[in-house]
Amino acid sequence: MRQTLAFFEEMLGLRAEAAPQQDPALNSWLYDSTGNDLVHVNLREHPAQDGPINHIAFSCSGYDDMRQRLTQAGLAITELDNRKTMGVRQIFLRGPEGARIELHFRGD
Repeated sequence: MRQTLAFFEEMLGLRAEAAPQQDPALNSWLYDSTGNDLVHVNLREHPAQDGPINHIAFSCSGYDDMRQRLTQAGLAITELDNRKTMGVRQIFLRGPEGARIELHFRGD
């Protein structure tokens, strides 16, 4: 889980802390710059599942900057342009421990 938390901190600018009154080796929360807890990362319950968590999605802004940042970091990404049908562009990738991540951008 440590690599997953570091990824969210380095690539998305979030701050990881132990979840209140929970084992930090099993549960962490990720906070934005204003102190809002946005994402809760818990180890998966079943070893047969793919990745440490099943799937997580973020609403983002700055599509081009994020795309450049991810590709410069050497991450494989898949892009979908769904502006005509859903009003969003999406980037899909896997975190360092296999977690599936979706980034979606409205009006960007």
